[in-house]
Amino acid sequence: MHTARWASALRRAGHEVQVFSFERQYPGILFPGTTQFDADDPVCDLGDPPPQAILDSIGPRSWQATIRALHAYAPDVLVLQRWHPFFAPALSWLARDLRRADVRIVWMVHNARPHDGPAWLWGPLASLGYEPADLCLVHAASESCTLRDLGVSGPIETIEHPAPDAGERLTSAEARTSLAIDPEEIVFLFFGHVRRYKGVEVLLEALASLEGHARPWRALIVGEWYYDRAPAMSYIESAGLASQVEVVDDFVSEAEAARYFAASTVVVLPYREGTQSGVVPQAFANRRPVIATDVGAVAVAIRDGENGKVVPANQPVALGEALREVLDGKKFSDASITAASAAASWEPMVDIVVGAIGDTATD
Repeated sequence: MHTARWASALRRAGHEVQVFSFERQYPGILFPGTTQFDADDPVCDLGDPPPQAILDSIGPRSWQATIRALHAYAPDVLVLQRWHPFFAPALSWLARDLRRADVRIVWMVHNARPHDGPAWLWGPLASLGYEPADLCLVHAASESCTLRDLGVSGPIETIEHPAPDAGERLTSAEARTSLAIDPEEIVFLFFGHVRRYKGVEVLLEALASLEGHARPWRALIVGEWYYDRAPAMSYIESAGLASQVEVVDDFVSEAEAARYFAASTVVVLPYREGTQSGVVPQAFANRRPVIATDVGAVAVAIRDGENGKVVPANQPVALGEALREVLDGKKFSDASITAASAAASWEPMVDIVVGAIGDTATD
């Protein structure tokens, strides 16, 4: 959705944009989920020209086909989304060829190194493709440091992760009715692909500490699990949480995600580690406060006590105390949440690309 929203923002600003996407991202053996495509999201309807899904991450023939399509389009700037070194060979091939045509290369680096698995395994690919003339964009200052450690010598700019367009929001009452949630319950929402580094186990321990609280509550863990969930499910049973913790292990469309955000009281990100998260601006866009851990830039937009709460990572006790404050009636500032959402604009991302076009014209 990041690419689609960025492209939409550029078009709204009067710029011509063509989106080239993957016909296949991962071979099936490497992808633990069911799908990463949300064809029902209105943001995917980018109008004319529509996205061209022609790139195969492991198909060199498709790389050449994509290069031919790019040359036919003749862009001033090529923006490449980079979130795992696995895609470096394909993307680097495109970048190398387009540079020869004096096209400015902009890398949107979501993760300079992968979160999961040993870093050394991806070492040679982590730095593949970057050239000194390229511009790298990151959403966390820590990623800028990582890129320098990888030997990237070109310009790097850090820019806050933008918020998605809020669109038409459901009321809390509507969302809770559709999900059979009592209006009086406090609802803690974990949202997103469930990976080990995101700390669901920390959240479950924190939830177990709430036993006996008089205020009714429930927790929703919504998103596909990318590792074995059996130990977590066993903990839920043994800790007596089965009646209060609901696990939705499924791909969730943007429209359905809005329902869960509307039904929630507060969004919880118990990450053990991380660089940044699009869930924070998504929560703010849906007017929900966020409790998050102090890792990377995950909590950079959170004003502690105003639009959310920041707690230490890997500390279930501290997280439990923050959750208990909500149960005890802690209120967050609607004005602060709205301001945080407004600050996470796509305009700076648009300006970055327009500036890159200017740089190309003056080189």
